Amino acid sequence: MSSDLQRQIVIIGGGIVGCTTAYYLCAHPAFAATRTKVTLIEASVHGAAQGASGKAGGLVAKWAYPKELVNRWGWRFVGCGSWEGRGELAPDEGTGTGVGKGGDWRSLEKTNGLDDGWNARKRREAGLPDDLDWVRADLTDGYSPMAPTGATAQVHPYLFTTSMLALAQEKGCEFVRGKVTSIEIDQAAGQVSGVTYTTSAADGSSHTLPATHVVLAAGVWSPRILPSLPISGTRAHSVTIHPQPGVAISPYVLFTEILFPSAGRHGPQRVSPEIYARPDNEVYACGPGRQQRGAGDGRRCRGRPGGVREHTGACREHLAGAAGGHGAQATGVLLAGRERGRGPDCG
Repeated sequence: MSSDLQRQIVIIGGGIVGCTTAYYLCAHPAFAATRTKVTLIEASVHGAAQGASGKAGGLVAKWAYPKELVNRWGWRFVGCGSWEGRGELAPDEGTGTGVGKGGDWRSLEKTNGLDDGWNARKRREAGLPDDLDWVRADLTDGYSPMAPTGATAQVHPYLFTTSMLALAQEKGCEFVRGKVTSIEIDQAAGQVSGVTYTTSAADGSSHTLPATHVVLAAGVWSPRILPSLPISGTRAHSVTIHPQPGVAISPYVLFTEILFPSAGRHGPQRVSPEIYARPDNEVYACGPGRQQRGAGDGRRCRGRPGGVREHTGACREHLAGAAGGHGAQATGVLLAGRERGRGPDCG
């Protein structure tokens, strides 16, 4: 390493904060690789964006991104609204929604004989936009837009985060896979001197990176390095649903209130999954978060992930019937867990 280096910046954490910080530093007009070295270190052997940064919904406010970045980030404008309705059990799912059976259900096939005017009337009565074709009007109690057209958009979190890292690497950032164990302090000088980490190799050898500046961007995992940080973890689960080939899903984000009937002891159950249609024609749905002690593996599902699958059961049925009922079922469902950090004043 050159003795001319004035700054050795180590960023801990390959999430959205760490990757965008790396890009900002390396793309800054004042950045010069001969005087500044930027290193980003990530603990996961699977690379960056393995926590909430890669598994969140991706809803953003209005932005003016250059069109060249749209495909790389999975960016597009979306409609955004609140949806209230009722869930139902598919005939072959039994208690698959997790809330027992009961209520009146009707399969998608039974709507095929109804004329187009019936469906249009139902959609107008429910207030559904004409192009929101992947929710069923007969199960909709109400729809309210949450923002005017063009005011909301989305970005695919994993594509965005990993693209930021790739762009930072193109400009000189070094990416290291390793689990940070400590931040070294030069007590005499009163400043940081390095970052010690173990590799993901079989021997788990320990190494120390020299550092003049350290950016701790490990999110919910940060207290493992600095225990005094008042950060707690919130864990949520999500599913991604792929409709049948040829079924296009219109770009909407829905914050839902769904009432599931139940014949069980607990009675009807109201759930509130968030549903995001993504640009690669998949649909992402997530349930509420739960506060937990400590942080786990960003790729491992804990708690009760089945609840998300249960609560989105009716949504999968709707998606399967999008575009006029084509496709009897979704082609694939992927379950994931994600954790994000919360400070003491975060809601």
